[in-house]
Amino acid sequence: MPHALLLNLRDTQRLAGGSERHVFRIEGRTDVVVKVMRSKYLRSLRMADDRTLLGWLKVRRAYALFRREQKALGDVMLRAAIREEMPPVMGFRGYILTEKGLGQIVEMIADENGGVAPSLHDQLQDGRVTEAQIGALNTFVAQLYDWHVVAHDLSPKNIVWNGPQARYVLVDGFGDRALLPLKSWNRRLNNRRLDRAFKEMGEKSGLTWMREKRAFARD
Repeated sequence: MPHALLLNLRDTQRLAGGSERHVFRIEGRTDVVVKVMRSKYLRSLRMADDRTLLGWLKVRRAYALFRREQKALGDVMLRAAIREEMPPVMGFRGYILTEKGLGQIVEMIADENGGVAPSLHDQLQDGRVTEAQIGALNTFVAQLYDWHVVAHDLSPKNIVWNGPQARYVLVDGFGDRALLPLKSWNRRLNNRRLDRAFKEMGEKSGLTWMREKRAFARD
């Protein structure tokens, strides 16, 4: 039996599953979801003692992704506060203890009907990307450069359409994974990484990436 203070996800709908995390609904909530690390990242913690240096390092390594993302989200939200604009990434709402380990509570991006929003990948697969959405995609692209968002995985699956706000949002794949976070420190280095990532995204998605304009167009 799970501890009464832990959020029980065993009977909760799983919305998505990636190579590193699973995403679950929270019963009774339509505004947020919870992300948890896959069990393979937590196996080393079964015998870990956080009171020892080795044990604490194991804990930090298991949840390194959470820590990187929290740093990246914090930087973006600082910019949002100064600019008084909606950021191009999902909102972070805090942490919660679950029977599957520590969980991240994050904003749920909804479609026009209040359901789970489609990703750019879903829209491209179904041929549902309108000209207006291409414009919104290019606004999103410009924001990532302007807001100095460090993204290590700009897969179309990580870019989600926020229907009510008619804009794209990055829900995964951000944060500097390098031991020395040079892209976080240097805007020019990060821009070069974004250039390469969007070029690759265009090649895989069927969209044309125009490097000089840093924008997408239909093939």
